[in-house]
Amino acid sequence: MTGAPIGFATLSGGTTGGAAGGTVTVSTYADLKRHAESSTPYVILIEGTISNGSSGGKIAIKSNKSLVGIGSTAFLSGVGLDLNGANNVIIQNLRATLVGTTTPSSVNGGDVISISGTSRNVWIDHCELFSEDPSTQTDKDLYDGLIDIKGETGFITISWSYLHDHHKGGLVGASDTDLYADRKVTFHHNHYDNVKLRVPMYRGSVGHFFNNYIVGATDATEIRAGTCVRVERNYYEPLHYSIYTPSDARGSTERIGNVEVDRASRAYPASCTADIPYAYSSVLISDANDVKDLVPEGAGVGKL
Repeated sequence: MTGAPIGFATLSGGTTGGAAGGTVTVSTYADLKRHAESSTPYVILIEGTISNGSSGGKIAIKSNKSLVGIGSTAFLSGVGLDLNGANNVIIQNLRATLVGTTTPSSVNGGDVISISGTSRNVWIDHCELFSEDPSTQTDKDLYDGLIDIKGETGFITISWSYLHDHHKGGLVGASDTDLYADRKVTFHHNHYDNVKLRVPMYRGSVGHFFNNYIVGATDATEIRAGTCVRVERNYYEPLHYSIYTPSDARGSTERIGNVEVDRASRAYPASCTADIPYAYSSVLISDANDVKDLVPEGAGVGKL
């Protein structure tokens, strides 16, 4: 593991992954599954491409694990990661997709990464998650989310990741009634390229979305169901709606210094003041105009 998280993953005891355990290197699906699903803490170094064939596979990660790709070639091909009641987990420097599976919706519910149940303290960093270009793969329900977060989860940071070529990027909260006070998530320095919707869709509790670069979206940051999210110094290339809320389940935002190159006219969500209790000024790109250059340079695998 390289570095340490910024954001909500630093709270509630912090996020150290498998640092208390031993380190193993895996290059097969069977070995990855055996170690990640063990009750023993591990730092699991992943080497090369891991697949379970056209049927795909799911790794049900248990608590106190770090899954870290080696170099720039660690690739989970058709393998979804499931955190259900898993605490203190780090996922870093991995490429992952469900492309190539016969029925993607039957693999991990169609999510590349799913966080649910009572999972807490999760850090996803320097990953690359993708499916297919939505202009050619037009079925928006063939896959589900790149990262979906729901249930009584919280204290999560998603950072420096490259998410691309997908319809529905990710949600926080599975429905407008799936609300939880501690489901607090930080998204920072992520590069969203050709992800059409849910960048992200956020329901429940307080959120922080800063220094993200969004290009090729249709409708991006959807804030719902009473949520207050600080949306700060992001760069939105031309799109339909950038930062918005639906009339049937309104959320609110604290909007600070974003660049929105061009957007359809629509009232922003009501204003709020988000409770962001951690320090992050040391990593904040203060001028959002710089985000479009700096974030793609640092986001994704092989850039730790």
